[in-house]
Amino acid sequence: MAVRRSASRSQFAVVKAFLWGVVSSLLLLLIVLGGRIFWVTPAEAISYNAVKFVSAISRLWTNIALFPRQVFQIREMGRDLSQLRSQLSRLQAEQWRVQELVEENRRLRKLLGLVHDIAQPYIAAEVIALGGSNWFHTVVVNKGSQEGVPQGAPVIYHDGLVGRVWEVRPHHSIVLLITDRHSAVGVSLTRHEGVYGIVKGTGRRWCELVHLSKHVTPEKGEVLVTSGLGEVFPKGIPVGEIVSVSVTTEPPTVKVKPFLQVNELREVIILTKLPPSVNQ
Repeated sequence: MAVRRSASRSQFAVVKAFLWGVVSSLLLLLIVLGGRIFWVTPAEAISYNAVKFVSAISRLWTNIALFPRQVFQIREMGRDLSQLRSQLSRLQAEQWRVQELVEENRRLRKLLGLVHDIAQPYIAAEVIALGGSNWFHTVVVNKGSQEGVPQGAPVIYHDGLVGRVWEVRPHHSIVLLITDRHSAVGVSLTRHEGVYGIVKGTGRRWCELVHLSKHVTPEKGEVLVTSGLGEVFPKGIPVGEIVSVSVTTEPPTVKVKPFLQVNELREVIILTKLPPSVNQ
């Protein structure tokens, strides 16, 4: 009986010791975990902020060290940009010059074709000034009596009739344009065979068709060319286009838009063959 009680006590002691060991282990584990929670986390936060601060200082120092190089690079970029702008300006000027040459070539080819069709002696000239006022529409060309320009000579350009030489000086001449109110040109209608009239300047950008040889009504869009009557202007030079016909008047008021565009006048041809009736 005594032996059984001794064995029971011994087993109880072992279980008690095991339980105390488990409890002690749990307490120790809690202490360790609690220490990590309450002491390690602030340390990590301090370490993180320290690393962040050091990184910011490092970046600032790097930027300070690179500042002179960046200033130099900005100056280099400014010089490069200035050079590129200069190159662009030169290229644009060159492009403009090429376009002008192409346009000049087109005008000259068209003008030479018109002169070939007329088959008359001529003098080539350039417009050097735009004259005129509210009373006179004129331009100045760089050829005069010393180059053989006669007074009253017809003047044409690549799109048609310009006018007549009004005044001749030794080395330049004044040309009276067909839009001037003192100008009158004999024309024929291209859609009405055998019908002639006179295109008279109005002192504005347009002209009027008057004194038709037959009782006809011209058509809008009809082209007028020099008639060759009177032998002052050769036959077939384009003069203008009818843009409106008003039948409310008698005779009808016919408005003509001349092919002459003053802002396009560059090169002109002066026809030197004149009839005896024209004062030279």
